[in-house]
Amino acid sequence: MGVSTLKKMIDYLCLCEEVKVEKTGIIIDGAALYYCLYYNSDPKLDQRCGGDYPGFKDEVCNFFKTLQDCEVTPYIILDGGSDPDKHKTVVSRLGNRLEKAKAVAKTEPNAVPKGCNVLPPLVKDVFIEILKEKGIEFKQCLGEADPEVFSAANQKQCPVLATDTDFCIYDVDKGFLHLDNFEWKRKKDGKIPAKLYTRSKFCEHFKLDPALMPVFASIAGNDYSRLEDRGRFARESSSSGEYSIKRLDGMLSFLSKVNLDGLNDSQKRERALSHIFYQLSHHVGKKENETFKLAIQKYVEPEETSFNLPLWMHENMMGGELTTFVTSVVDQKTMMLTPVVEDFSQHSSYTAAYRIRQYFYGLLIGGQMCTEYDRDHKIDVQPLLPKVSSDEQKQLELQRLHKVLRLIMKYVFNYSDRS
Repeated sequence: MGVSTLKKMIDYLCLCEEVKVEKTGIIIDGAALYYCLYYNSDPKLDQRCGGDYPGFKDEVCNFFKTLQDCEVTPYIILDGGSDPDKHKTVVSRLGNRLEKAKAVAKTEPNAVPKGCNVLPPLVKDVFIEILKEKGIEFKQCLGEADPEVFSAANQKQCPVLATDTDFCIYDVDKGFLHLDNFEWKRKKDGKIPAKLYTRSKFCEHFKLDPALMPVFASIAGNDYSRLEDRGRFARESSSSGEYSIKRLDGMLSFLSKVNLDGLNDSQKRERALSHIFYQLSHHVGKKENETFKLAIQKYVEPEETSFNLPLWMHENMMGGELTTFVTSVVDQKTMMLTPVVEDFSQHSSYTAAYRIRQYFYGLLIGGQMCTEYDRDHKIDVQPLLPKVSSDEQKQLELQRLHKVLRLIMKYVFNYSDRS
């Protein structure tokens, strides 16, 4: 969920349960985990000089060793390509990450602004190699991980470990453990202190029908929608919290008073949304109405993003044998180049590998143009057409490029020096 204050609100109202995690399975949002482990390491891992991959490996191995000691069985699910409906959000996030990279590059190591973090470009690849080396079960999705995480959690009857407050909105049977409160470094007697969040406890407190949680998420703000209420909900709230908490409280209070008698879940959501639009009719148009309905549906029936990829790509993606850039290039003809910390007065460091990327695009989409997003501009790139024709030959060429990446990790970043 795009509202970072939702967790703050839940903690403020003490709507979570203190638990000790042991002897259980756990479904982990892989991206959230490697971000958290890299950013929260102590001592802090390098972000200025290309990344500290050996130090990152130590952190990851220590984390999984702790889970093993507590008899916690992890199942990792990793993001693939982005949902096409979130393209504007993805481009906006790219801009934010570039600003952070500039800030890190311009300041001294001890003077970097709080929260100004930049993930080194090969962290995900190193993370996957560690999972393989340790024999930890994982899956890389073709699209975003959230729907698969939710499905796997309820299928295996396990809690979710992540940072995305969307898991307070989904009906996760065994609840949601936030990584910020998963104190694995404070393990004691084979147990990990943590906080468990459940949708039922949240709804009970606000006297809210659980069917309306997706409506709340869509109007509070996420990657698909956000209701511009011009402060109305905050003004009508009786909460003593800060403005952002008062806004959420006002929304929940409004939704709890909608008459839902005799309606099924779908009708409840329709009526609640209609009531909100009626109250704010001069702010919400027909186009926005459809946007909110789409956002609600993402929570009601979460499904993996559909990509038009050949079968052999599916298999190699899910096994972590192909980079997730494949999905956006093949399906959307776009490439978001990961921001790196560098001298922004000079040419982008990605310029050096331009011809390699042209060949990569040629393997994937033939002669079709691919749009690259680098720094604060985008360019259309004409692919180089490889002298291969069959899918089998293309697969072999992509595997060769994959081996080059692994050699870079091994020899340039000294990945294998520590066990």
